[in-house]
Amino acid sequence: MKTMEFLKSVTSKKALETINAFPVAPEKETVGIEDALNRVLAGDIVAHEDIPPFSRSLVDGYAVLVKDIQGAKETNPSLLTVTGQVRVGEASETMVEDGNSVMISTGAMLPDSADGVVMEEHVRRLKDEIEVTKPVHRGENICFRGEDIKEGDHVLNVGIKISPFDLGILAALGISNINVFKRTRIAIISSGDEVVDINETPPPGRIRDINRYTVSNILKKEGAQCDFLGITRDAIPDITASFEAAREYDMILVSGGSSKGERDLVVEVIKALGGEILFHGINIKPGKPAIFGKLWGKPVFGLPGHPVSCIMVTIRYVLPLLKRLKGETRTGEITVRGTLSTNIPSSYGIEEYVRVAIRNTGDGCFITPIFAKSSVISSLSQASGYIIAPEGVEGYEKGEEVEAYLF
Repeated sequence: MKTMEFLKSVTSKKALETINAFPVAPEKETVGIEDALNRVLAGDIVAHEDIPPFSRSLVDGYAVLVKDIQGAKETNPSLLTVTGQVRVGEASETMVEDGNSVMISTGAMLPDSADGVVMEEHVRRLKDEIEVTKPVHRGENICFRGEDIKEGDHVLNVGIKISPFDLGILAALGISNINVFKRTRIAIISSGDEVVDINETPPPGRIRDINRYTVSNILKKEGAQCDFLGITRDAIPDITASFEAAREYDMILVSGGSSKGERDLVVEVIKALGGEILFHGINIKPGKPAIFGKLWGKPVFGLPGHPVSCIMVTIRYVLPLLKRLKGETRTGEITVRGTLSTNIPSSYGIEEYVRVAIRNTGDGCFITPIFAKSSVISSLSQASGYIIAPEGVEGYEKGEEVEAYLF
């Protein structure tokens, strides 16, 4: 390989096709409901009972037959006899008959035959009778049995990331142990003679390790287990040892060492260990020198050393594979549309990722580009997301409507 050989880049589309074609087989495990948040469901959840299991009142008031209070108003109230009371936690053993009502608490079981509940605010109590000053329609202030979930309903589907609201459904159904896919274990390696630990004061020519923290936390936020295996120097024995230490992980990420220079040896080590390079270089900016390969049947990414390049490749190319590795089926990104506040130039023939700030006002959503080099980490801290200038576009003009991807 010649020194500084030009990258034979693939298109962004081809890179994603290659990554999405990588075979995955996520394993399953059972966890308690307390540990299920943000895990990925490994099987459909089918309701084995109705929720709620009985019809219940949504307010404090009186259970009635709706037909008995049609036309009720302040000046001409409907008069009903109170024949009982149902409190929360009690089984209702009473029935509402013509001309009668039953006092009921919020959440209490609805008496048989009652088809409406009048709020206390619309009732005047007269010892054993009530005057109803406002009618209700059938089902008003009632949650009927099975109205939330019916027995046999598919309530949660395999492949979803379990949310706090999903946990509420599982709790309602009495499901305390949940089948989920195992967390993806990712080995993270920092590469380069110039990289030092963040607790060190870098001597001239060296820099602190940024990528370890940004990349690992992007992936942790998506539910991965990330282990940092250290900073490896630009020497084949050191890089080889780092890869060997990562052998049992589900994915290996190396930041730095992806450019085709005389001291960038990641590709050589992957091949020497019996791996395969699936592509080296993507026709994008920033992030062009990214590597994707296979080693011991596991996916391997070589991420660019510049922080912004490293992060953008992680977001655009590593995250889709991570979602598949952990069994997730919802892989779409969150986007917003807005108006550009200034021109955005881009290079024709290269897919560019432009960091942007997004501002919502009474006049609409406005998107402002943040122009900075790929080594300027502060530009990401200031950004809300990014827009994509495709290969066949020479930028965008002020006032155009564009789509922004949120970080």
